[in-house]
Amino acid sequence: MRREVRATANRLANFDDANLRRSARAAVAAGARVERALEILADEVPDHLKLAGHLRLEHKNASLEELGQLHDPVLTKDAIAGRIRRLLAMADKLAEERGIPDTESSLTPEMLAEDA
Repeated sequence: MRREVRATANRLANFDDANLRRSARAAVAAGARVERALEILADEVPDHLKLAGHLRLEHKNASLEELGQLHDPVLTKDAIAGRIRRLLAMADKLAEERGIPDTESSLTPEMLAEDA
């Protein structure tokens, strides 16, 4: 019985560790894309999207929920995610129109790795 409990605890710990690594990698990748988006858009980015982007850059390891809590006024996880998604989409569209590298061009193979 002890062996079974220990094995279950180890599996859960490994699962949590893998999730944390995946989340951290995703946050770093999102930060790189946001940084590129702000470069592409320069002065053309709306203030509310710029603020969401800067929050992502300033708090690279924060979850979307945490970023929403840091926003003034406080936003939901979905609202902050939507703003970041619109920022990236806007930048990618402009990059395509201008024939320049988009936000995904800033990602490294390590950021894209499934099981790094």
